[in-house]
Amino acid sequence: MELKNAYLYMKTATKYGNNVFLFSIFLIEPITSIWYPDATFRIPYLYCLCGLLLIAFHLLHWQTKIYFSWIDILIFIPLVSNGNDIFKYHMEGQIGTFLIFYLLSKTATTENRIANLLTISGCFQVFLMLAQFFDCLPSNHSIFPITGSFKNPGPLGGYLAISLIASIANYTHMKKGWRELSVLILLAGIIYSDSRATWIATIFALSYMGMQYWKIHPAKQWSIALLLLLLTGIFSLTLYKTQSAKGRIEIWKICCTMIGEHPLTGFGFGGFQREYMNYQTHYIQQSPSSDNHRLLNNNRYAFNEFLHITVEQGIIGLFSFLSILILLYIKYTKQHSVSFPCLITYILFSCFSYPNDIFLLFLFFALLLGKLSADTFLVIQIEKYPFTIIAFTIIISLTGIIGNKLVNRELIDKSFSRFFYRDDYKSLSYIQHRYSSIQYSSSFIFRYARVLFLKREYQSAIPIIKQAIGLYPTTDKYCDLATCYLETGKYKEAENAFSDAIAMLPHHIIPRYQLYLLYKKTGEKEKADHIANSIIRIKPKNDNEHIREIKNQLFKEAF
Repeated sequence: MELKNAYLYMKTATKYGNNVFLFSIFLIEPITSIWYPDATFRIPYLYCLCGLLLIAFHLLHWQTKIYFSWIDILIFIPLVSNGNDIFKYHMEGQIGTFLIFYLLSKTATTENRIANLLTISGCFQVFLMLAQFFDCLPSNHSIFPITGSFKNPGPLGGYLAISLIASIANYTHMKKGWRELSVLILLAGIIYSDSRATWIATIFALSYMGMQYWKIHPAKQWSIALLLLLLTGIFSLTLYKTQSAKGRIEIWKICCTMIGEHPLTGFGFGGFQREYMNYQTHYIQQSPSSDNHRLLNNNRYAFNEFLHITVEQGIIGLFSFLSILILLYIKYTKQHSVSFPCLITYILFSCFSYPNDIFLLFLFFALLLGKLSADTFLVIQIEKYPFTIIAFTIIISLTGIIGNKLVNRELIDKSFSRFFYRDDYKSLSYIQHRYSSIQYSSSFIFRYARVLFLKREYQSAIPIIKQAIGLYPTTDKYCDLATCYLETGKYKEAENAFSDAIAMLPHHIIPRYQLYLLYKKTGEKEKADHIANSIIRIKPKNDNEHIREIKNQLFKEAF
């Protein structure tokens, strides 16, 4: 009897543990992003560890059957095939948490509870927006005063759009008063975020729910959807944020070129960030007189997840992703679902943004996919206790791997701080000793390169900056590399690095100005005058006081 009571107690505790676990991250991560921004890298690892522990408790009362859906297969196959790259680029925390959220959403919670979670977390983001509006909290962007817990208002808008649709879809299951208030709060947040992609996604999702409510025929649904797409496309390109829209079209053209180079398998995991800027440089060089090049910048996103997936995983990866969406559409096109309109919102938003690169939005996606993939096509009968032992062994191994990664990154992070703030060169030695473990982690290798550069360790910084350029080439990194060459007396190499930065973004003035200063230092007056004249003629995309000062200085020197 006591054993039975203990079992029931554990089952109940696990059930409530699921809800607490799923809900808490949508509050903890935003708070961490604002108050403790340096600790954000720890969140995926910590949640992955907690999730593994929760799954271990689930195993104690697991059924003797395992249910698989086609969506499970379509999700797990690409992850397994890219497993080596996931660990190589230190994405195991994010991917692990995604899978845990997917499994818990699939097996351990209800659709209405997920909708409530999305609604409350969205309202919490609006609370953060209000705090930023009244200067009670800092913004996460130098230009935009209100960003929520995100880096800019774009992902914030997508987050609020999904929350709004969840609130409306779950309207009948919410308490009167709270449901009306939540809709008004989220709608106000969406309006203030001023995101074009958000409005497109929201309008489409609301249209879908309206067509489902009035039971419009599927063929007519497609016609209405295409008409809405056409109208919103015309509006975006001609009337609202036209420069931004044209810039994204330029990015999509470059993405199509990349796909043409590796159509079947793509560039591999992390390939977009590694290769895009090189292709953009080539694209600009093919038509140097085009004025649209001013709309381009240092970029690491495709602003369209379908293109991003195809660039990295090729047509095979895109087919897997589309297969998931088609299966879900076939399943839910004729029945009511709270989660499906939220998924539509996410997918439409992903056509114009990068939600898969935003941790919280990525977990939204996991929750929605998990709850919608409940149907099975394969049932495997298992022996409970041998399976439990094997599963526990795997979980303990994964816990050890994830924990070791977290501790290692924590020690490296502290070493950076000691080296930068205290000039502790023993810490630098530790970082150098651990270089092999961070060389593919863009966040750490960029930081390593920057620290060496700012500490004037120019000779040591050169190979690290080159490594950073290999992971994600930008004009800033090329300028840092050129400065290192300049400070070590390698003027020709410095000239080449500055020229590479200029070729990457010809409308950027800072690399040209730095090259101008190099020519003045080396006494090459004719080259210096040529660069100065080109700077005076450039119309920068983002003008500021520093740019105006440079232009005025050069104008006075020229005349």
